[in-house]
Amino acid sequence: MIRFRWLPAVALPVALVAGGCGTGSDDLVRRTAEEFTAAVSAGDTDRACGLLTERAREDVECSSLDVPTGAVRTVEVWGDAAQVRTSGGVLFLRELASGWRVSGAGCESRGERPYHCEVGGP
Repeated sequence: MIRFRWLPAVALPVALVAGGCGTGSDDLVRRTAEEFTAAVSAGDTDRACGLLTERAREDVECSSLDVPTGAVRTVEVWGDAAQVRTSGGVLFLRELASGWRVSGAGCESRGERPYHCEVGGP
C-alpha cells in the first residue's frame, strides 16, 4: 500500500492540467471568432482575410468578403478543430502553427448533410 501513496499527489495535478486544456482553447477560439466577426462588421476585409485559413482564402475575393456576423453564442472545440455559433450563423476554425484561423464562414446546417458555407467549409 505504501507504493501507491504518490498516486493522489500526482493524479490531482494531472487532472487539473488536463481539465484546463479545453478552457484555454475555448478562449482562444472565441477571441479569434470575435476578432473575425468584428473585422467583417467593420468592413476591415484585410484583417478578416488574415484570419482565414489559406484554403478558405482561395474560396473568396477578400476585398468583397461579406458573411453573416453576430455575437458568439457557443464554442465547441475538438482537438485542432472548432465550431462557433454566432447570432448570425456558424463559423468553423482550425488550429494552425500560426494560431486559430477561420476555415469556414457563413455556414448553415443542412440537417443530415454537411454544412453549406459561403466561404470555405468545415
